[in-house]
Amino acid sequence: MLENIYKKIKEEGCCITYEVDIKNEDFLSMEEKAVLRVQSGASYPGFRKGKVPFDIIKKHFYEAVKSEIKEVAVKNALDLILEKENLLPVVPPSVYDLELNDKKIAFKLYIEQSPKFDVKDYTGFEVKRNLKKITDSDIDNHLNALREYNAYLKPVENQAVSKNHYLIVDYEIFENGKKVDGLKNEMVDMSSPQKIAGLEKAVLGANKGDIKEFETEFDGKKMKFIVKIKDIKEKIVPQIDDNFIKQLGAKDISDLREQVRKVLEAQELEKSEKSIIEQIENYIIEKNKFSLPPTLVRQEMEELFEMVKKRSNISPDKKLELKDYEDKIKPIAEKNLRVAYILHFIAKKENIKVTEDDFNAELERVIKTLKTEDEVKKAKDLFDQRKDYIMASISENKTIDFIKSKITIKE
Repeated sequence: MLENIYKKIKEEGCCITYEVDIKNEDFLSMEEKAVLRVQSGASYPGFRKGKVPFDIIKKHFYEAVKSEIKEVAVKNALDLILEKENLLPVVPPSVYDLELNDKKIAFKLYIEQSPKFDVKDYTGFEVKRNLKKITDSDIDNHLNALREYNAYLKPVENQAVSKNHYLIVDYEIFENGKKVDGLKNEMVDMSSPQKIAGLEKAVLGANKGDIKEFETEFDGKKMKFIVKIKDIKEKIVPQIDDNFIKQLGAKDISDLREQVRKVLEAQELEKSEKSIIEQIENYIIEKNKFSLPPTLVRQEMEELFEMVKKRSNISPDKKLELKDYEDKIKPIAEKNLRVAYILHFIAKKENIKVTEDDFNAELERVIKTLKTEDEVKKAKDLFDQRKDYIMASISENKTIDFIKSKITIKE
């Protein structure tokens, strides 16, 4: 029964379409099962619930019977196809072009399956470690960056506004002669290009407490600004003196420079490790070609796009759409999926497993970086909620380590 009810009519990569046609004895058997299912819950005058005769069910409850036939037919056909064709769908299959009458039911099934390939060429190749040597100039640049990071603004007295100053100002704004919402306590960096045309010329040489007016045009509108200079400040960049050295936790300048050297060397090592992993990923992708399920690619793109939106500094009222970034995001999404599939198949082939001890060790590693009990509780909750994802991530890391042990890393 049901052995010859389907045929493959299209296959593109991971996407397969089957045509299903159930008729004759197969259809009658399926219809009978559907009637029995409807009968079990049907009520009709003159009969007890569940005892309504078949002919009455088929005549008065046939819409329910048709619904049951569709459900049974699709489920039976799908189970048969998945078993016989050895398919593993990655998303729920789609049913379309469904046709049902009193003699047969026919429809098409669209299935996206996981890629099938024999993973190969993941050992015995060479990658390069590009490890930059830290110089005194690198340390000097880092110390200067630390000075800038610890800089602060100090009010100045009896000085006119110059291009080295920072201003605290209030704006009154008029658009085509009509007053609109102003701005209070805005900071203006005079060393940077100004967004408001005419501001720089208006305030240079002014003093604290002065009020300056200027006009400009913006987007075809005549704009007038009345600017009150509430404060003038200058940026103070600390010198590398004993106080600064102690604030950074060093004993003296030699100790500070050595600490900076170690930080920069650790950063370079981390950067080189990322480069090695990227080289490994690029190599195994090049050596293992296969198609990807389009729905999974789309889902990965959507997840990446959500990350882009969260990290962007674009105003919330500006609507971002995936289609505008698709060309940039799609290659990244495809690479992520390809790497995940290849590493999964390598782990399976090499019997690389992730244990509960691995999971708990990763949780402990994270907990050691936290400071409060509340942070620890949130970490534990997150690990419980995303256990499958974290286990998969650990598996990928273990597989990468396995590959690194089987290749040459040229220094």
